[in-house]
Amino acid sequence: MKITTLRITDIAETVARSLVRVATRNETARLSTPLLYPGGSMIGVELSRLRDGFLVSDAGGARREAGLMGGERTFARIARDVADRFGVRFDENMIFDMDVTEPNLTLAVIAVANAAKSAVEATAMQIATAGHADYQAHLWDRLERIYGSKPVRRRQVYRGSSDEWTFDAAVEIGQQLSLFEVVSPSPNAVNSAVTKFLDIRDLGEAAPHRIAVLTRRDATPHLPVLARTARIVCASDPDDVFRKAA
Repeated sequence: MKITTLRITDIAETVARSLVRVATRNETARLSTPLLYPGGSMIGVELSRLRDGFLVSDAGGARREAGLMGGERTFARIARDVADRFGVRFDENMIFDMDVTEPNLTLAVIAVANAAKSAVEATAMQIATAGHADYQAHLWDRLERIYGSKPVRRRQVYRGSSDEWTFDAAVEIGQQLSLFEVVSPSPNAVNSAVTKFLDIRDLGEAAPHRIAVLTRRDATPHLPVLARTARIVCASDPDDVFRKAA
């Protein structure tokens, strides 16, 4: 059937059905929502019957997602306040609302899903901020040991083709400048680094060398994309690898 012959309501209903998937088991239904965790997985919400209503929960999915980032303790500190902000609850395991009446189910699902998403995003941000400072200091020590303190600049600001960017460090040897950026294993960190590196690369032949310093290569998402914009090294690599990269 040609799209021009379909009613807009039919098209909208088809799109709606593709956005949310439902799986049922016994008296529990699981909805896979279009919302995504920072790692890229879909946020799920479960509905279960209670005597006086329904239990709506993330079934511990947000806590498990935070655990994959090594942030389960951080998540436990953050999730309760986030849940309160969305009008739901957190019991150290799952984000939930209970005794929800049928007319309020849609709002409860939205609230639980958004609370789960926000709590994991806040956890990822806190982990990245704390961990980045440690790796940044380690990078400065490493570069100053390799090259001496004079060629090394901390928090180097450099203008790319479209905007100015702050990099964790820079090394200038003769006429060659190399920009270093610590990249933690999160989509936000990778996307930020790629944006910076692409804008520098657009300078063409005059562009400085670009080096992405990975804190955990095995857990870094979108690595092939990052590798197209910068040379890849790991924070744990020996000094010779850093020398060759610059």
